[in-house]
Amino acid sequence: MPCGVLLTRKRYIDMLSRSIEYIATVDTTIAGSRNGHSPIFLWYVLNIKGRKGLEEDVEKCLINARYLRDRLKKAGISSMLNDMSITVVFERPPGQRVHSPLATTVSRKLAHVVVMPHVTVEMLDCFLYDLVQKRNIWYGKLQPRCLAEDIGICNCACPIHA
Repeated sequence: MPCGVLLTRKRYIDMLSRSIEYIATVDTTIAGSRNGHSPIFLWYVLNIKGRKGLEEDVEKCLINARYLRDRLKKAGISSMLNDMSITVVFERPPGQRVHSPLATTVSRKLAHVVVMPHVTVEMLDCFLYDLVQKRNIWYGKLQPRCLAEDIGICNCACPIHA
């Protein structure tokens, strides 16, 4: 769905609202300035799923994010996941891009996966299998670099901290 949204209580609207120069008004509507389809899709999803459905989506994402982090660690790959987050950060071998619909390269040393509601355990397993196979080729006999400074000692799987 090509839109983002901030939902808040009415009493906070004035504090959060700001004037939008190109529409010459304060925009507090769900329509915003995007095409008309996005708010309709959003309204539909919110009404169909309801609070319970959204909570289930969030719980699934959190569980799957922890699953990916744990599988990465088990494979000896430095990885980090903050509590209550769905973004799993992990090592990226030097000079290599992680080519996957799930992963995005975020720095010279790191890549990440944002575990969204459509991401299944099977998708994560396929991603992990592919990453481990490519990682073995990329590193060969070399050891992974230390990422303790970037993601913390407890998340680093280098030979020093493993």
